[in-house]
Amino acid sequence: MTSTSLRALVPVAVLAGLAACTTPSPEPEAGAGTTSPAPRATSASPDTSPTRTAPATPDATRAACPVSAATLQRVSGLGDSHRIDPDQINCARRWATAGVRAVDPSMQGDGVLVFEYDNGRWKKLGEGSAIECSPFGIPAEIGDEVGCRDQ
Repeated sequence: MTSTSLRALVPVAVLAGLAACTTPSPEPEAGAGTTSPAPRATSASPDTSPTRTAPATPDATRAACPVSAATLQRVSGLGDSHRIDPDQINCARRWATAGVRAVDPSMQGDGVLVFEYDNGRWKKLGEGSAIECSPFGIPAEIGDEVGCRDQ
């Protein structure tokens, strides 16, 4: 082999060596880069795929916590002058308490709202500055978690 032909083969050999050292990219999926076709109509057979429904056990109420300030705000009945404080939400089982922030600091109080999760939705039960558990049906053993105490 002549030196001229070797010079021509060196770049080819280098490129082949580099190609062997790289990880091949996966094959593109069929139809990649195109819009997906419209779903086809299926036969009238019943849907047998599993569905998720909340069981009617205490486990279903555990899904209620944690709860967001936005959710409690919607059911709180508070006007524009007060907002649920996300840093003052206590939630356990199906009960929650939440502190309130006044938009105007001169209107700030020390009140707490009490909520219950029932039938798949939160509802406001009451409010006050010193919340007792038993009037709202909150078990004493979770009083510390929710932020209430029986005297």
